[in-house]
Amino acid sequence: MRLAQWQASFIEALSPGGSDEALLSLVEPDLASRLDVYRNNSLQALTATLSIAFPICQELVGEVCFSRLARDYIQTNPMLDSNLNGYGEAFPLFLHGIIARRPEFDKVSYLAEVARLEWSLQLSYYAADNLDCQQIVQMAELAEEQHQDVVMRLRPDIFILESSFPLYEIWLAHQHEPSAIDNSATEYFMSVSRDPFKPQVNPLSEQNFRLLDAIACGESLGEMTLRGLDMRSLPHWIARGWVCGFTLQDGCKC
Repeated sequence: MRLAQWQASFIEALSPGGSDEALLSLVEPDLASRLDVYRNNSLQALTATLSIAFPICQELVGEVCFSRLARDYIQTNPMLDSNLNGYGEAFPLFLHGIIARRPEFDKVSYLAEVARLEWSLQLSYYAADNLDCQQIVQMAELAEEQHQDVVMRLRPDIFILESSFPLYEIWLAHQHEPSAIDNSATEYFMSVSRDPFKPQVNPLSEQNFRLLDAIACGESLGEMTLRGLDMRSLPHWIARGWVCGFTLQDGCKC
């Protein structure tokens, strides 16, 4: 028996909706019953992974409900990467679908947005410390006509979010810090950053959100200038280390 054949059959048997026919043909009949043990262990491991990545979502709906949601998600979103820390990327979108179809979730209509925030926290925690780009001081070496092609780069652990729900206040309330949740606004702006080790959520003004979001989207200084974006706070974000360098718009480094 080839090892690769056995491994492929085993993965197929454990995958949601997968067939165990190939695996069962390779093992002794009395070992077939053990497959359910592996399936259960796999389900429990992925459920635990989701509960770690989305703890506020679990608190909002309760452990039993969250486990059912996790089970349904796992059935339709098999693990494709051996790194468990990357499992759950599509969970916010999955919750959007659940909320749209099932009225019993009307009281937690913000659940999918909370999941989106929590996934940003997950990405921030595991993000690289540095980015492959030119240092800000090297802008002095550029020709004047190149400045409009400069694309500022955010530190890898920085994420910029906009929501119609007060996600910062919801997150803060679940950090055991008293917080009055203000539902009066129609838009809320926030950032996720790892300072220095644990990711944190902080509110942003709309002006700072527009600037940082443009940088995150890869807009050049010329493009931001053309659409009249207020860039007065850019030196602040450079000094703070959030804007950590630059590249040129065509992808070539100077």
